[in-house]
Amino acid sequence: MKRKMKVLSLLAAIAMTTAAFAGCGANPSGSPSSGGGTPSSSGNSGPKETVELTWWHWGESPKNPDAVIEALNKKSAEDIGVTIRFLWATGEDTKLKTALSTGAEDDIAFTCSWFAYYPTTAQSGQLLDITDKLSEQTPDLWNYIPDYVWEGSRVNGRIYAVPTYKDVAAASYWYCNKEYVFDQAGAEAEFMAPGERNAVKTPLMKKLYEYAQQGNPYPHDLTAPYVYNNQGPRTVSNGFEDVFADAGLVVELGDDTHEVKFMYSTDNYIADLQTLVEWYKAGYVNQDCAQLEKEPEFCVVNQAAGWKGAEVAVWGLNKDYTVAICQRTKPVASTSSTIGSMQGIFANSKHPDEALKFIEYMNLNESYRNMLGYGIEGTNWKDNGDGTVTRLGSDWEPGLFSQATFFTLKPVAPAPATMYTDMKAEMDQAIQTDLLGFVFDMSNVTNEVAACSAVINKHKTTLVCGTMSDASSYVADVLNELKTCGWDKIRDEAQKQVDEFLKNKAS
Repeated sequence: MKRKMKVLSLLAAIAMTTAAFAGCGANPSGSPSSGGGTPSSSGNSGPKETVELTWWHWGESPKNPDAVIEALNKKSAEDIGVTIRFLWATGEDTKLKTALSTGAEDDIAFTCSWFAYYPTTAQSGQLLDITDKLSEQTPDLWNYIPDYVWEGSRVNGRIYAVPTYKDVAAASYWYCNKEYVFDQAGAEAEFMAPGERNAVKTPLMKKLYEYAQQGNPYPHDLTAPYVYNNQGPRTVSNGFEDVFADAGLVVELGDDTHEVKFMYSTDNYIADLQTLVEWYKAGYVNQDCAQLEKEPEFCVVNQAAGWKGAEVAVWGLNKDYTVAICQRTKPVASTSSTIGSMQGIFANSKHPDEALKFIEYMNLNESYRNMLGYGIEGTNWKDNGDGTVTRLGSDWEPGLFSQATFFTLKPVAPAPATMYTDMKAEMDQAIQTDLLGFVFDMSNVTNEVAACSAVINKHKTTLVCGTMSDASSYVADVLNELKTCGWDKIRDEAQKQVDEFLKNKAS
C-alpha cells in the first residue's frame, strides 16, 4: 500500500534542490516492492526495435555528453526499446514554453513550480493527462511514489506530470563557509542562532562585515557577507502556502481562516524584506545584486531549501571549503514543494506510452538511474563499495534533482551512504499543508492576471532583493498599482476557489 499521511495545520515554514539513495537493482520497468519500497532486480533483455524520444532536460549541457548519451541509449534500448535525444532547457524557460505552446511533437518536458510553470502548462492543454495511464501502464511507478506527492501534483483533480520523489517536503537552511565564518571570524554562535526570521542573522552579518573591514577580505573575491543575484535570496521568506504566484497570492500557514493575502505585504515577508533593506544599506549584501545575472558559485553565508547532508552533496560540492549548516525551518509538504521537479509528456507526443514507460524506467531502474546521474561507471564515476560513489572528473554533471527520484541513486562521497535513506525517512514523516493539491484556475480572470503579472514582474527584482528605501511603503505602492489592474478580482476569485477546495476536501 502507498503511504497515507495526515493533513495538519501548522506553524512551520516552507522553502525550496540534489541527491540519492542506495537501493537494490531494478528490472527494466522497475518493479518496486509493496508499500513504496525500493525496486527489485532482474535482467536486461528487452525489445530490439527502438523508439527515439525527445526529452527537454533542465539545465546546461554537460561538458562532454556524447559518450554518456551513447551508453545511456544502448542500455535503455536493450531494456525497454527506447533511446533519448536530449534537448537542454537552459537558462530561461522561453524555448521550452515556445515548444509546448506551439504544439511541438516532442515527448518529455521538465516542468515544475518555477520553470515552465506546471499548473499553467497543464491547464492550457500543453501536457498530456496521464492520470489513468499511471496506474494502468506504470503501476510500479504509481505505487512507488507516495500518495501525498501525487496529491500535490494534481491540477483540477488530474495529473499531467510525474513528480520527482526526492526532498518533496521543503525545509530551509542557512549555510556558510565554515573556515571563514567559524575558524577565522569566530562567528559560529551567531551563525547557529535559531529562528525563522532574517533578523536573527543580523549579528552574524555585522560581525562578518566588520571582520572583513579589519583587513580580512571575503574569500573568492566576494564583496559582502551575503551575496545573491537579481533573483534574490533563494528563500526570501517563509510561512505561507502559494495560492497563485503570478498575483502574489498566499495563505499563511497556521491561519485556520485560510484568508488569501498578498504575499509581499504579510507580516513575515515585510519583516524579512525590511531586514534585507537594512542589510543592503549597511553593506552586508552585495551592492550589485539587482544587476547580477549569474548566481555566485561560492559564498560566505547563504540560504536555500535542502536537507541534512546537502552541505556535502550540494552546497559543498567542488568547493575548497567546508560547509556548515543551520536549519531555519522544519520540512513541510506543500503543493509548491511536491511539484518542485517533474516530467510531463507533450500533449502532441507521438509516443506517449513509451515516454511514460521511460519516466518509470529512469526512476526505478537503479543501474540506469546512476548512469543518468553520474555517467559511465569507471569513466565518470566509481562505486566505492560502501553505498557511495566518487566522481572521476566533471564531464557529466547534469542537474540530478531535475531527473528522477533520489532514492535509487547512490550518494557521492564524502556524503554518508545513509544520507538519502535518512532523507526518505524524513519525507515519509512530512507534514502536509491544508492546501496540498490546490491549483488556482485563472480562466475567469485571465485579463486581470496578465496585467497583474506584468506589474509584479516589473517590481520583482526589488521585491526580492531589498534594494528599496523602505519595504512597507514600497510594497504598499506595488499593491495599489496592482489594484488598478484588477488584483482584487483575482483575490476574490482565489478565495472562492480556496474555500471550495477545502470544502470538498473535508467532505
